Amino acid sequence: YKDYFHIIAVESPSKESGTSEPGNGKWINTALSSHFNTFYSDRYLTTLHLKRLHDALAGSPYEHIIVLVNTEQYGGGGIYNSYCVSTTGNSFSSEVIIHEFGHGFAGLADEYAYEGTANYNIDIEPWEPNITTLVDFESKWKDMLDKKTPVPTPITKKYENTVGVYEGAGYQMKDIYRPKIDCLMNTFQDKKFCEVCERAIINMIKYYSE
Repeated sequence: YKDYFHIIAVESPSKESGTSEPGNGKWINTALSSHFNTFYSDRYLTTLHLKRLHDALAGSPYEHIIVLVNTEQYGGGGIYNSYCVSTTGNSFSSEVIIHEFGHGFAGLADEYAYEGTANYNIDIEPWEPNITTLVDFESKWKDMLDKKTPVPTPITKKYENTVGVYEGAGYQMKDIYRPKIDCLMNTFQDKKFCEVCERAIINMIKYYSE
């Protein structure tokens, strides 16, 4: 689908190189005032200056925005239908920007999980296409499951390449599920999206182009 995309690079020079780190009391004068420590996360990189962002793009036709921040630190962020951002000098920068593109372009959820967190109401089906509470699984990837695949699906070697329903997603260890044991929305180990995330991205590409 690369021919469906038209990419424009917009240079926006900053007075200082890098990005701010409020948690360390470090403030850098940059074009968009980007900063780490969003929601107190060391790696969550965003900008709150959306008016300045869109002013920088004035005169260029655009629908989706990728912001590249000149630092070697690890981090990024992606907000659906708004923008995604990544650093440029880290060894994982390529994976981060693709992961954040999943958020910003296709509305994909994070598929990793932490102990002790609860961000989703398990009585409601999440709107993101790649996670489910099984409240309305028909609207998600149920049609992509083999009839022999158990729901929930055990996280075992037998199912490591199988589209299933694996517990642990959306930052929660319990009661919320992801489509594959691993995916670029979970870790960078495979360096690719799972079939469910791919379908969501393709659907969005077609929505904008057909």
